[in-house]
Amino acid sequence: MLDPWQLRTFLVVADSLSFRQAAKALHLAPSTVTAQVKALEEALGVRLFARRPGATALTEHGRRLTGLARRLLDLEAEVRRDMGRDGEACPELAVRLPETLALGIAPAVLETFRRRYPHTRLLLATHSRLGLARELRQGSLDLGLLLGEPFAAEGVAMEEIHREPLCVIAAPDAPEAANGAIGPRALAGRELFVTRHIWSARRRVDAALEGAGTRLGAVTECTSLAVVKRCVAAGRGLALAPWLAVREEHAAGTLAVLRWEGEALAAPVLLLRREGAPENPAGDAFCDAVRRVLAALPPPPDALAPGGRTPDVPG
Repeated sequence: MLDPWQLRTFLVVADSLSFRQAAKALHLAPSTVTAQVKALEEALGVRLFARRPGATALTEHGRRLTGLARRLLDLEAEVRRDMGRDGEACPELAVRLPETLALGIAPAVLETFRRRYPHTRLLLATHSRLGLARELRQGSLDLGLLLGEPFAAEGVAMEEIHREPLCVIAAPDAPEAANGAIGPRALAGRELFVTRHIWSARRRVDAALEGAGTRLGAVTECTSLAVVKRCVAAGRGLALAPWLAVREEHAAGTLAVLRWEGEALAAPVLLLRREGAPENPAGDAFCDAVRRVLAALPPPPDALAPGGRTPDVPG
C-alpha cells in the first residue's frame, strides 16, 4: 500500500521541481524529503525524478504518477469524509484566506460553520507556501478565498461571490478626517499605504492623480492590513482598505473613514476550488457561511457602496 504522506511529498517536489523548495514548503529537512521520495521510488520500483547538478526533472514514470497520485489522495480524502467522526461528512478542512478577510469575517463565519460541523478539524491559513492555485491543485488546500481581481489558473475554478467596498482611512485628527470625503488633490504630498489585495483600485487612484496633475509623497505596500491600520492611526499617512476590515475602528472612532470622490472603489471577493475535486459537504458549508456573513455585514456609508448605493442586506 502506498503511503499518502509520501505521495503528498512527491507532489510538492513535482510542482516545484526542487527538493530544497519542497522541504521549505513542507517545513521538513531536505534529507527527509529525499528519503520519502526514495522510499516511494523503492515501493514502486521506478525512478520518479532525474536529478542532475542544478536541475531536477520528472521522469516519464514521475509524470504519469502526478495525476494518479492526486486521484489516490482524492480517494483517501473521500474515505476519510465518509468515515468521519460520528458520521460527520468531513473530519478535516483546509482553507486559505487573506488576513484582510480573516480579520473582518472569521469569527462570524466560524460561528455559522460550527453549528453544522462542530467536530471538523479546520485549518485556516492566511499565507500560501507555494501559491494558492498550486496548493489547490495538489490537494493540500480544499478552498481558497481571495480579495482581488480574477486571474487565469489552470485546474482551478474561480467564482466572484461578493464585491467589497473600499474606502480611504485616516487618523481621526488628520486634516482630511473632518471632510468625510477625499479626492486626488488632497493626496498631494501624502504617503499612501496599500495592500496587494487591492492593487487594482490603487491603479484607479493613480489614474485620478494623473488626471488631476497631483503626485503622492510616497507609496508603501504592506502585506499586513493590521500594520497599515496602525501606521494610519499613528498619523503616518492615508490608506485604501476594505470597509469590512475597518468598520469596527470606524465605529470606535480610532480611524476616520472617507469616501473617495468620483466612482466608488470596490474589490471582488473570489472563491477558488480545484476543478474536478470530489464533493466536500463541509467545504460547501464553509462557503455558505462566508456568503451569509458577507451579505449580512452592516452596510457602509452610502457613497462607499459599489455603484454609489447602499447594498441590500437580508433581513
